[in-house]
Amino acid sequence: MNTKPRFAIRLICSLALGASAFSAQADNYEDGLMAFAVGNFHEAGRLFMSSADEGNAGAEHMLMRLFSEGKLYSSHLDNDTLKWTRKAAERGIAQAQFALAGLYLERNDAQSAVTWYRKAIAQGHHGAYYKLGQLLEKGAKGIGADRGESRRLFSIAAAEFDVFAQKGDASAQNTLAGMYEKGQGMDKNLKMAAKWYDASARQGYALAQLNLGRLYARGGEGVPRNTYQAAYWLDLAAAQGLQEARVLLSEINDSGAANVALAM
Repeated sequence: MNTKPRFAIRLICSLALGASAFSAQADNYEDGLMAFAVGNFHEAGRLFMSSADEGNAGAEHMLMRLFSEGKLYSSHLDNDTLKWTRKAAERGIAQAQFALAGLYLERNDAQSAVTWYRKAIAQGHHGAYYKLGQLLEKGAKGIGADRGESRRLFSIAAAEFDVFAQKGDASAQNTLAGMYEKGQGMDKNLKMAAKWYDASARQGYALAQLNLGRLYARGGEGVPRNTYQAAYWLDLAAAQGLQEARVLLSEINDSGAANVALAM
């Protein structure tokens, strides 16, 4: 019996399947490049991860670039994201180390989170100072509270955020405002909190709009209660899709009072 035709058919099918897989890999990589070019970094990261899983070295390089430039902030619990975030973190990319710590926190693994926050801190990542300060302020499963260390970390983070806030970074302004409001690494100062929330909110930063609206709704030392200003900023935050802002607006309309947690 002649088996050559069967072998040839199998070979052709195998080559066709391999070509199909290569084509899909290439398509994901090229689509990722297009997403990267237009600034859709989250989608670019997803596509690069898919292509890198198939062995595309170019996709892996682009993933590392996204992490190193701080353009990819992992916030998903899927194993693929964890895998590539860890790979970038192990290569010493501070932003990936910071992101990996956050992923471990979402998985309730505070000990691993502390490890990676400390690695990011060793490279001067100011966000890691702040997040580790938060973690140690109250402690977590497997991690005891250390308020002295927490205050030290907050103090360093506050100085770093102040530098970025002065340069106009809206996210840093919002975080610095929150630290003033809560007295983290500095004396509590609602007037300074309002100042930095306002600076961030005027740049269209939704969380700052929410926080400024909440602060005006409640009022406090140095910040008189102002329901008109509260409604104005909350309406802007709600228009950007923040459910907390809608809740606050509803509470103000119902009773003139509000109680929503600080958004960072």
